[in-house]
Amino acid sequence: MGDKLKITKRSIKGYDFIDISGNIKLEGSKEIVKFVKKTTGGKDKDIYLNFDGVNYVNSSALSMILQLVRDLSSKKVNILLMNVNEKILSLIKIAGLHNYFKFVSDEAALIQRIDKEDTN
Repeated sequence: MGDKLKITKRSIKGYDFIDISGNIKLEGSKEIVKFVKKTTGGKDKDIYLNFDGVNYVNSSALSMILQLVRDLSSKKVNILLMNVNEKILSLIKIAGLHNYFKFVSDEAALIQRIDKEDTN
């Protein structure tokens, strides 16, 4: 897998999953913000940014993604980061941003939780 950014969207049970692969720098984070705003419905549902294919994120890109989280949070839409590797997680913690992001570790457990919520 190269460093070229690739962004795709899929939906599971009405929830939007944005799959991201490649390295995320400032320009790439702008693409992510534009993609999320264009392709998600803006409804009161969570959006999951799947970082499974991401090996690198710089601090400028993190701040752009954080601004997206804040913008959508004001509209009652949560953005959760999923499958974040240890290197990126360390950068988030060093930058003091871990309290601003919500994380999901495993897609299977997440789907199980969604199923449980749907039955309640």
